[in-house]
Amino acid sequence: MGLESFNIRYGRTLISFGPGSAESLGRWLPRFRRVYVVASRNAARVSGALADVEKYLRTSGVEYEVFSGVFPNPTASLVDAVAELTWRYGAEAVVAVGGGSTIDVAKIASIVASCGGRARDYLRRSRDVCGALPIAAVNLTHGTGSEVDRYAVATIEETYEKVSVASEHIYPSLAVDDPRYLLTLPRDQTVYTSLDAFYHALESSTSRASSPFTRSLAEEVVRLISRWLPVAVSNPLDLGARYWLLYASLLAGIAVDNSRTHVIHALEHALSGLEPRLAHGAGLAAIGPAAIEVLYREVPEALHRLLKYLDPTLRPEPGDNEKAAAAVRSFQVGVGFSESLLGYGFTADRADEVASIVLKSLSYLLNLAPLEVDKDLIKRVYLSSLKRA
Repeated sequence: MGLESFNIRYGRTLISFGPGSAESLGRWLPRFRRVYVVASRNAARVSGALADVEKYLRTSGVEYEVFSGVFPNPTASLVDAVAELTWRYGAEAVVAVGGGSTIDVAKIASIVASCGGRARDYLRRSRDVCGALPIAAVNLTHGTGSEVDRYAVATIEETYEKVSVASEHIYPSLAVDDPRYLLTLPRDQTVYTSLDAFYHALESSTSRASSPFTRSLAEEVVRLISRWLPVAVSNPLDLGARYWLLYASLLAGIAVDNSRTHVIHALEHALSGLEPRLAHGAGLAAIGPAAIEVLYREVPEALHRLLKYLDPTLRPEPGDNEKAAAAVRSFQVGVGFSESLLGYGFTADRADEVASIVLKSLSYLLNLAPLEVDKDLIKRVYLSSLKRA
């Protein structure tokens, strides 16, 4: 069987998936007169995605402008700048061309351009989301799932708070998942973004909001990533590997949209809020094994269902928690992940600082963890991650 292209609807979002799926833009764009394009700094052009988007804009007769300055771990100030440009241009819709950071910037900017205020008003939940401009998300990674969910993340730089907006209004109207655009994804981003999807699966399946539906999605995510990430790392031009990793990311995005993440993502958001050089997926991978060692004691059956694909000898028993953590660590090393928090300036004496940020800004995620998360537990996971570096 070849690599099928297909369209499905998930809530408000029409998902166009597979090789050639960007053609769906040609049917979506003509309803608008003027569109603002929000693109990543490099990947949008290198992948060829931006050129395709501009082609469809021109053939549809749609006026447009392009902002191509989105950087990883975007800030509230960047979102405000994009929102101002979008509003001044009089855009009727926004097209995001990039990974999770780019799509998230487009989402929050669409809110600000529509409702007024500043990005931090919505990130701090001090202002209600009244609506948003329609969004098309041309996704360029196999990790975040932002093209199909109602969340968007940015950092309030003065306080290092990396927090999220959640609103039905920011589901993209159109999600484009074309694996051809991922063939130029660098090796480190291939690993980081795939591990982001991996941890989406682990957390959504162990969240207090998990369900048989999301646990089934999560199992398929881990099965696919364990099979195809080593292939993509060894042969970046393998379109089949990109296709199935992208499909896994899509499923993980839907799982997270329904069941959320919890302690691993909460701790990572604090870390990359403090140090923007830390890629989101790298942060998750750096702390993930230590967190799994704790979580496996609480929900061994749920995690065994996923981690058996990494180690078939693993048992669904609390006493196998160290073995589960070792399986995750071994898989990550096997696909080339060797970074540590120490390389980003994190040391033992910052444990209190990190834990305080998690508890202050990210309790909405901690409440979904399958165990009580206090300052001591956060510090324990953080310090254990440093010891394993």
